[in-house]
Amino acid sequence: MFVALGYVLTPDHNTYSLFDLEDGIPTDAYGLEEAVRDKFLVPPKAVSVPMKFQREGIKYKDLSDEEKERWDALEWDDDGNIPIEVEPEALNRWLFNEDTVDKVLEHLMLKGEKIADGDRLGKTIVFANHAHAQFIAERFDKNYSRYAGHFARVIDFQTEYVQTLIDSFSAETKTPHIAISVDMLDTGIDVQKL
Repeated sequence: MFVALGYVLTPDHNTYSLFDLEDGIPTDAYGLEEAVRDKFLVPPKAVSVPMKFQREGIKYKDLSDEEKERWDALEWDDDGNIPIEVEPEALNRWLFNEDTVDKVLEHLMLKGEKIADGDRLGKTIVFANHAHAQFIAERFDKNYSRYAGHFARVIDFQTEYVQTLIDSFSAETKTPHIAISVDMLDTGIDVQKL
């Protein structure tokens, strides 16, 4: 799970066609550093939450006897092969672990950038694939039931009234305050620094 705290502005459309230019052939480049320096963008702030398995992967030799039994019982592939380790990249693609997600959400809620004199979490984007985004939203709603259904929302192409939700996320006082993005806000969104 990747969490980004920050605010960026990026066009939603093909700027080549907008200016009658050939796709992929820019006439100029305007980089992030320059846009931040010129105050058109606010620098993104990434927060890393230290989680051992996501950083180091899982090695069979490091597991307890009970964990080794569960490992051996898993159907890893059609040929019955059992790996001796799972690299972090592979682990992050398929592992939906309640404890890990709960810890990351707790870290975000406690240590995320606060606004409104420290009373509220600033607008935050969490990047995930669709299944993981749904899982993150479910865990958030379970752990923060007073905010369930509105504070953290999945924003993807399967979301009904997605533009209305994006507009609400862009507004200072409206919910959601956490956008769990699936390929929609990856290139940026115009949210003023609050």
